[in-house]
Amino acid sequence: MDTTQQLNQMTDRQIKILKAVVDEYITSGNAVGSELLEKKFKVGYSPATIRNEMVVLGKMGFIEKSHFSSGRIPTPKAFRFYINTLLPKKPLSTADEVSMKNEVWDFKNDEMRFLEETARILSEKSNMLSIVFLASGFRYYTGINHMLAIKEFLDYELSKMVFTYLDDIDYWLKVLPDLVENQDEISILLGDDYHVKQFQNLGSVFSRFTINNKNGFIGLIGPCRLEYSSAVPLVNYSARIINEVFNKDATE
Repeated sequence: MDTTQQLNQMTDRQIKILKAVVDEYITSGNAVGSELLEKKFKVGYSPATIRNEMVVLGKMGFIEKSHFSSGRIPTPKAFRFYINTLLPKKPLSTADEVSMKNEVWDFKNDEMRFLEETARILSEKSNMLSIVFLASGFRYYTGINHMLAIKEFLDYELSKMVFTYLDDIDYWLKVLPDLVENQDEISILLGDDYHVKQFQNLGSVFSRFTINNKNGFIGLIGPCRLEYSSAVPLVNYSARIINEVFNKDATE
């Protein structure tokens, strides 16, 4: 079912409650209860009404019961819906664009170093793990300290799996869709997109670039609750900088 069909099947109240659930989960990483939504988000409905709607949203596959509390957490389906229809548009500020470009511009004559520095700045700006790679076999990632500061990655088995796949360029080139036609488009991986069961709760944002007719991707990897409103413009602009330096045709 596409996003339009989902929207048509949902009431305004359900959409409002779902948005509040996702917003709170992005912020806290904790399961969300009806009382919290009523008090914190002032959604205008009683806790009983919110609970009833959350039951419906659960049956629709948007939220699920937490193993650790009586609250609910959003599913990858909910995040996809949120990204496609509810995501706040926060363009990168001119100041951020200028500072990012200034920090990498001195390396424009060294292709690999430029990619590494762009990934490093992306990681620092987002406080997340960033990765960049080319189809020719180049791969670089940075920001492990940021990733390990996120509570989801205190799970040793999950972190171990992530590190294993970070070194597998062929895997990423396989799972990232090739439908990205220009540097302004974003690929977001959620849930089953990874084809790895352990990655159900990961979220990734990637953008494509081209260097000497070689496709590459730069992006951020984190929990599914990453702040897409800030991650998307950061990743998008990082790819744009790379294209501007190494693929003049892409920016004309």
